[in-house]
Amino acid sequence: MKILVVDDTEAVLLLISRFVEALGHVAIVARDGAEAVDTWRRERPDLVLMDMMMPVLSGPEAAIAIKQEAGESWVPVVFVTGIGEENRLAEAIERGGDDYINKPVNFRVLEAKLKAFDRTLELNRKVREQSAKLADYYDRAEEEKRVVRHLMEQMVNAERLYDPQLEYWLTPAESLSGDLIAAARTPGQALYVLLADGIGHGLTAALNVLPLTQPFYSMTEKGYAISDILTEMNNKVRQVLPVGRFVCVVLIAIDEANGCVDVWNGGMPAVQLIGADGGTQHSWKSSHLPLGIVPTAAMDVIPERYYLEGSCTVVAYSDGLTEARNPLGEAFGVQRLFDLIARTAPGARMGEVQQVLAEHLDGEPHHDDISLIMAHCGLPQPTAREMARGPAVEPLRLPSQLEPEWRYSMQLGASELRHINTVPFMMSFINKVLGQHESQSDVFLILTELFVNALDHGVLGLDSAIKREPDGIEQYLVERARRLSELRHGFVEIDLAGLRVEGEYYLHIVVKDSGTGFDASSWLDTDLAKAGGLSGRGIALVRSLCATVFYRGPGNEVHAYYRVRE
Repeated sequence: MKILVVDDTEAVLLLISRFVEALGHVAIVARDGAEAVDTWRRERPDLVLMDMMMPVLSGPEAAIAIKQEAGESWVPVVFVTGIGEENRLAEAIERGGDDYINKPVNFRVLEAKLKAFDRTLELNRKVREQSAKLADYYDRAEEEKRVVRHLMEQMVNAERLYDPQLEYWLTPAESLSGDLIAAARTPGQALYVLLADGIGHGLTAALNVLPLTQPFYSMTEKGYAISDILTEMNNKVRQVLPVGRFVCVVLIAIDEANGCVDVWNGGMPAVQLIGADGGTQHSWKSSHLPLGIVPTAAMDVIPERYYLEGSCTVVAYSDGLTEARNPLGEAFGVQRLFDLIARTAPGARMGEVQQVLAEHLDGEPHHDDISLIMAHCGLPQPTAREMARGPAVEPLRLPSQLEPEWRYSMQLGASELRHINTVPFMMSFINKVLGQHESQSDVFLILTELFVNALDHGVLGLDSAIKREPDGIEQYLVERARRLSELRHGFVEIDLAGLRVEGEYYLHIVVKDSGTGFDASSWLDTDLAKAGGLSGRGIALVRSLCATVFYRGPGNEVHAYYRVRE
């Protein structure tokens, strides 16, 4: 140790400093309190042996000054004193001293005290080193959390969660959430909502759910079906996360135009469809494994569809909500949640759940991330004119000769029809041509309806009447999947062209299939406001959006002219 020896008596100063050096320490000397403070500032010794009664500055006053300047560093000050008054000695120790030794100095006792302080200083050094490491680790961990939080905010795109159809609540158990809520709309204005729950909570769980955001947003914007998005998300999770990591996911698609809700539930609590009266109309229990467990080829990515009947609310949540325990260990529970929803007005349900949960926890923290989604659907359908979102479209008078400004054609054979989701590909091209345009939504709806009609009814020969039977939707989807997997012949041709007619810009869409056609006249006369149910709405919707729609040949070639709003 480097030891500062302070005494105004030269003989004592020499005696003690020589003894200290004989023990193997380094001795530096000062002859009064003020010189001791100056020497300490300059030399920074490990320990101070100091007389109490000295000129200029007394030992206790010098000890106070040294302690104040040392701050959080511990500098032991041992008084070497001949004072017999115990009260003054005790006061000196209270004001900055750590120990004392009486004069005349018993060198055996002084040696023992120096050894004890040496051990304590070594221990103190280790503690300070460990504290510095912990502080550095804490700072790095906080920086990592800050970076991940920033990434999550950017990738989750919270602005899109402010959808008038959606209410949500997400509260993490720690600074970062392992639950993820994302929402976006397709070009056809269907609302897609993603609720994911990574393993655990905090930073590790947050990193688990991050790979889901990019495929969700990019593919939703292009109009991909949720089965396509699930396929890509499972590929991404298996590619990015280490073996053994998986993510529980609920993916919800609310399509108001077609009056249906699709839900795929992989490992999350059951999603409930709550009617206006608070009762449960339908439940989507988990029937799939979470993402990341099995290869995509072994996954069933077909969602379960439910057709809406009046206004209702889709409720999805993570298990952190129902498993939140009060100080007595009682869980909040599923029954309490839905009893609460049933007796609360639709607009006040989210706030009521938050308040009752807070009362249930009674100040105790929840130990898992909590998330709750309420997506409202089954709202009154827009009329044909509202769907057009503008003045009534006048019937288009076609000149005898029309030269398109551009043209894009493709033909899909049986192999392509089995594997390619065509409409998003076409929308990518349309978006390049039109840019970010408000007509994209209409074009997406028109392309989707015409292509689905050509594929389902023209190529696959499916009859929409199947949907009207009990469990008809499931039968229809199963039969569609079977016929599509067995498809070996047939085609769908799509031709897009940009036209300028009497100063207006039109998109000419032609869809032709290899089917036998049908009598479209009755469907073209159907008013969208009166169309509905499980079939027959598509052509009426296309007719309401376009300036002109007509069929050629036996009914397997449809021409639609859509006026682009410039």
